[in-house]
Amino acid sequence: MEKQPVIGVGTYVATPRAKELVLKALDANRLSYGPMSKEFESSFSGLHGCRFGVLSNSGTSALHIAIAALKELHGWQDGDEILVPACTFIATSNVVLHNNLTPVFVDVERDFYEIDPRQIEAHITPKTRAIIPVHLYGLPADMDPISELAQQYDLKVIEDSCETMFATYKGRVVGSLSDIGCFSTYIAHLIVTGVGGLNTTNNPDYAIKVRSLVNHGRDSIYLSIDDDDEKTDQELRYIIERRFSFVSLGHSFRVTEMEAALGIAQLEEWEPMIEKRGSNAQRLIRSLSAYNEYIQLPQIRADCTHSFMMFPIVLHEQNKKDLVQHLEENGIETRDMMTLIRQPVYRNLLSIEEDDYPASKWITDNGFYIGCHHNLSDSDLDYMSDIFSQFWMTKRKERSDTSLLVLILDEPTTDLSHLLEYIPDELMSDTVALVSNPEDQRIDLLERQKIRIEKYTGDPVRFVKEAEWNYDYVIFFPANGSYDPRDIAKVSNMMASGHDMVVASRFLSGGMRHAENQNNLYRSLGNRFFTSLSNILFLGNMTDTISRFRAIRKHRLQSIVNEQNGYPLLFGLSIQAMKERWQINEIPTHEVVTLSSSHMRKAWLSVIPMLLRLCKEWLSK
Repeated sequence: MEKQPVIGVGTYVATPRAKELVLKALDANRLSYGPMSKEFESSFSGLHGCRFGVLSNSGTSALHIAIAALKELHGWQDGDEILVPACTFIATSNVVLHNNLTPVFVDVERDFYEIDPRQIEAHITPKTRAIIPVHLYGLPADMDPISELAQQYDLKVIEDSCETMFATYKGRVVGSLSDIGCFSTYIAHLIVTGVGGLNTTNNPDYAIKVRSLVNHGRDSIYLSIDDDDEKTDQELRYIIERRFSFVSLGHSFRVTEMEAALGIAQLEEWEPMIEKRGSNAQRLIRSLSAYNEYIQLPQIRADCTHSFMMFPIVLHEQNKKDLVQHLEENGIETRDMMTLIRQPVYRNLLSIEEDDYPASKWITDNGFYIGCHHNLSDSDLDYMSDIFSQFWMTKRKERSDTSLLVLILDEPTTDLSHLLEYIPDELMSDTVALVSNPEDQRIDLLERQKIRIEKYTGDPVRFVKEAEWNYDYVIFFPANGSYDPRDIAKVSNMMASGHDMVVASRFLSGGMRHAENQNNLYRSLGNRFFTSLSNILFLGNMTDTISRFRAIRKHRLQSIVNEQNGYPLLFGLSIQAMKERWQINEIPTHEVVTLSSSHMRKAWLSVIPMLLRLCKEWLSK
């Protein structure tokens, strides 16, 4: 498979709207905190259910000043404790240390990777002052039990929502579920401004203190050059007396109008961005669910929505190294799931026993994430699925045969050289050629290619069903020059992703059909007619029910009860798949139609049997 450029975990595209707003900020000759920053704060906090928003230069800064504000306002002492999940980015715990407080790690849930509320109470001591739940990868933490414990023990709650925006927990938006919310607009996050962070809160005292701390701890009467505009003489005199008064030990965590301009532009498109991330994630989940025996895929907590900043994957038992190496070698960027229990910097600073955090230890060894961002194309997602398929196909081959390619040779004059060049040997456990004419001169060529030859009569699908061959699924490919052999790999990867049946359809978008005469077009219309009828009667969604180029899982093939052959057999197979709700997928393919009179005769002779099959299946519905 041709290697693609790196598919990264994050994305940013400077839209015309973003460029327009940045130029507007530059034309206003205003770089420091100004109207763009105020608009971004107001819009962002409003979308997250809060009255106040405070812009800073990073999510780490937002976390730092949230803790600092609460420490100062509530009189926390150096050495007091804050509970932090053992699985999060290191900034969450670093800012606790930078505020001269002590992080106490709590293990996480194995299914959602976020702080486990059932384990929090055991870590609460008389010195505990706050809990920092982290909304990881776009999913809210389980906030109700956390809030109940905080109320019971008089603790503050700070949401680390740097990886999650716009997601909801039981109808409420992240950032509004605690005393102070903290967000990041760093590259590879959801709303991207290059650098940047925000705090959200509904408490005016917290908002004033946080804004002061962003600005060196300055008296809140004067935090920007606009604060002395349009004031009376008495008000201006009072401001002048205090505007260089610093009431807290603050920081220079300010950001410019250009970052705010980028943020405003992205907020205007947040809904389609989140929708596309969600659809990309669901597409990956569908394709990778075939490997549930090996990996744990992202889950969505009940009564929550997920913004899918990233796509986390944890192997059940196997160490991640081989899979991560395979992905990286094929251009798919990965990142560790950033647990804290093995960080070198903490070995001397904190006393950590890995075995006290079994879920985080498992995630450390077996977990990583990939991207599912909104600028990934369908071909990117298909490529990612294909690369996973390659890896697991190799693993499955180590245990048993999985895939059988059946070449149907019913056109003795067809040249096979093009076909043999494109057979994806690396994806197939075995290839067999079904030959109806024992005098076929192409047998020698196939044998030189070490392709097994089987003489058959009747219908190839029925012949394979009755054969005692060991495989998970079989691909039927008519080797008559009509179909593109490069599509065999696509069908195989779809089957490796867990589908029951995959059909190559020339009627899908991207599929092509070339016919040399009008009769062939009539046959195409007949196919569409029967497909439409079956979809209506059996609530299906197939585009091509009679395609001979298809793959089917072994146990589904064994369940065929249709006694017919040829087109009626394929039609009945499609109906059975719809009735029994098999997992069906279709790929677009290129078909060159050069039907002889005998083919047309078979097609016409199939009309009545297919109508009878349709009626029989409908009556037995």
